[in-house]
This record gives sequence, C-alpha cells and structure tokens, in this order.
Amino acid sequence: MNWNIIEGHWKELTGAIREKWGDLTDDEITQLEGKRDQLEGLIQKRY
Repeated sequence: MNWNIIEGHWKELTGAIREKWGDLTDDEITQLEGKRDQLEGLIQKRY
C-alpha cells in the first residue's frame, strides 16, 4: 500500500492501528495525522 493512500485514509486506518499496537493512545494516533516517520518513532518507543 502506498503511504499517500494511507495518509488519505488515516481516520479509517486508525482502528487497525489500535488493534495492532494497543499500547498507543487515541490522542497519540490522532496527533500523528498519517506522518510515517512519527508513527515509526512512536512504535519503536513503545515496543
């Protein structure tokens, strides 16, 4: 999947992100707004 598509469908994908990485809070996911590097950094920090 192309990251541009992910950014465009961010609100739809947040549920899948919560399922996969349950330690991330809703606020953290919302603040990322589809930014790949920030998502990667937050996942690395938590896991």
